[in-house]
Amino acid sequence: MPDVLARAPHLRARELAVLLAAVALLYAACVPFLNGDVRNYLIPWTRYLLDHGRFAALGDDFSEYAPPYLYLLSLGSWAVPAIGIVPAIKLVSIVGTVLLAAAMNALLATRLARRQALSGAALTLVVPTVVANGPAWGQCDALYTAFAVLAVAAFVGQRPALAMAAVGAALSFKLQAVFIAPLVLAMVLAGRARWWMLAIMPATYAAAMLPAWAAGRPAAELATLYLAQGHHYHDLARSVPNIWQILRALVAIPYPIGVAVGLAAAAAATIAVAWRTHRHLGCPADVVLAALAGAMVVPYLLPKMHNRYFFMADVLAFAYLLLRPTRRAAWIAGLAQVGSLLSYATFLLHLTGGAFVGAFFMTAALVLVGREVRARMPAHDAIRAPAAHFNGSCPQFISE
Repeated sequence: MPDVLARAPHLRARELAVLLAAVALLYAACVPFLNGDVRNYLIPWTRYLLDHGRFAALGDDFSEYAPPYLYLLSLGSWAVPAIGIVPAIKLVSIVGTVLLAAAMNALLATRLARRQALSGAALTLVVPTVVANGPAWGQCDALYTAFAVLAVAAFVGQRPALAMAAVGAALSFKLQAVFIAPLVLAMVLAGRARWWMLAIMPATYAAAMLPAWAAGRPAAELATLYLAQGHHYHDLARSVPNIWQILRALVAIPYPIGVAVGLAAAAAATIAVAWRTHRHLGCPADVVLAALAGAMVVPYLLPKMHNRYFFMADVLAFAYLLLRPTRRAAWIAGLAQVGSLLSYATFLLHLTGGAFVGAFFMTAALVLVGREVRARMPAHDAIRAPAAHFNGSCPQFISE
């Protein structure tokens, strides 16, 4: 604990103020940036909300995104007359980014001093993929990731019911929140969460759908929202830096076979990560490492992924670096950032081959995560870490 405190970022009040001012200017500069998603989807969806009555429009199936995001987009649309439609859309994304920073503060505060946790949260606002995803791209991945990070913080704080509710909230925004599943399963296997608590997740999801249902959208449609999304396209990889980006460039893989193999591999990896890590959840850094391992390996193996689907892994890698600032942790965070940014550039900057090259960086990051898990969570150590470790230092299995 003292060693981590010595190396964690500690911004003084003036430095923190300068950083936040720079963030405000950076985000403002990103607002005018347009791309295909904003032009072809987000602007039409916002106009639909304005033209059909904000609440009444929620009863219609006019968007590929889940209703909770549309609730926020509807609220943001009130600012359209004052600031314009694109800034209003970006405002929602920026609010999600700020929420992500707040969630990061909650997670870091489980082990770091108050000023250090706040410093780490502020630095999250300038992580390259965080800036690119929300303020620049106008996407909402920060929203579901914020709730996933809150779930990790709740697990660390031994509040499993709250953690399950946070996971359910994350799932109500995007199905990609399922990347936290290995940690959830690990907590159940470790006895840190009860099996019945798993029911909290669908209950929270159902509660999040109530406004759309009240507006007239059928309950069956809301319950099967993500099943319908799975049929939107038939690519094994869509500008995503994962194994399918590499494989499809080398060999011809029939779509049905690729989907079946990928789903089976991801399911097996989820169980494997949960089983390997469930006896080693004795301190915040180890819990974050378990979450990071899942958030990286699941989208790496799953087919039909998009370029932004390593966003949760990017954020958790940064959190892990702040909690355990070692050379390997720095390499993991750096490689994940480069891999994701190259994939982003495929769409935002039309960089040919960006996702393919990025897949090798993400592969290297995943290999290092595997090594970190083996080093910090040795298979032969079958003794569960006592819960008291949550309030103190973590057992170290290798030298820093």
